[in-house]
Amino acid sequence: MDQQGHQYETFGAVLRRIRQSKKLTQRDVARRLKVDFAYVSRLETARLTGLPKRETIENIAKAMKCTAMETAELLAAAGRVSEEMQTRPELRRLFRTAVQLPSSMLEELVQEAEDRLKQQSETQRKRRKNDNASSSS
Repeated sequence: MDQQGHQYETFGAVLRRIRQSKKLTQRDVARRLKVDFAYVSRLETARLTGLPKRETIENIAKAMKCTAMETAELLAAAGRVSEEMQTRPELRRLFRTAVQLPSSMLEELVQEAEDRLKQQSETQRKRRKNDNASSSS
């Protein structure tokens, strides 16, 4: 399961879930992409040979006004890496290592990273609060 409680989902399942969360129909998405709605249907039901390319996924994400997280989720479900992953070698190294870990160890690693991010955010929030209090005096 991922951090939002989803079992592994196919690209089509992720696309459908995000599209439905935005209250869009397949026809809405197809209209925005200027494609036949049957194409969107085939994407969602995996009736295409192969997964869409990065550019196609980015166009779909833009058409649905996806957040960065939703776009990353679509890219990941299609086995495509994000631009950030391509430009930051340390992320590629982390990913190559992480895919070799057993699920339990990977979950521990993710939990630790999330905890560190939370601590970092809290520290930054406290620092801003103290800075604001100092400048108000």
